[in-house]
Amino acid sequence: MRPWLKVTLAVFAVIAVAVCILAGTGAYFVFRHMETRSGGEEEAVQAVEAVKARFGRRPPLVDVVDPRRADFRINRPADASPARVDTIHVINWKSETGELSRTDVPLWLMRFSTVNIASRLGLAPDRFRLTVSDIERYGPGIIVDFNSPGAIRMLVWVE
Repeated sequence: MRPWLKVTLAVFAVIAVAVCILAGTGAYFVFRHMETRSGGEEEAVQAVEAVKARFGRRPPLVDVVDPRRADFRINRPADASPARVDTIHVINWKSETGELSRTDVPLWLMRFSTVNIASRLGLAPDRFRLTVSDIERYGPGIIVDFNSPGAIRMLVWVE
């Protein structure tokens, strides 16, 4: 086998192992901090409203206009927030399973997400280019507030 082929295969093997380690680390953080239990829509709405009350009337960073057409609008702030953020929080309720899930994920983990990487490389559609830098500039607040009454209730925020 030629030396350049061996080097190329070794580089790809190292990259594949690194990606697997990163994926495992991400899964570990998400599942370690996930709490899932049975809950109704009313309980989900109360949990979401309690979080929203802490952040006032500031619009979410991402507006979900029409999820079927993947119509999202990103409200990028003109000025950077002086407050630092380091954790992404998620509350999710689905009517089909009747489960209310909560999880916390460190923001640094999102740097390796496909949304962040595709956005940084210019591969994400213009209407949904969202990077970790956008979230850091936005500061503490609600990232996504999605509600499909009777089906799904989801809130993503950072602190």
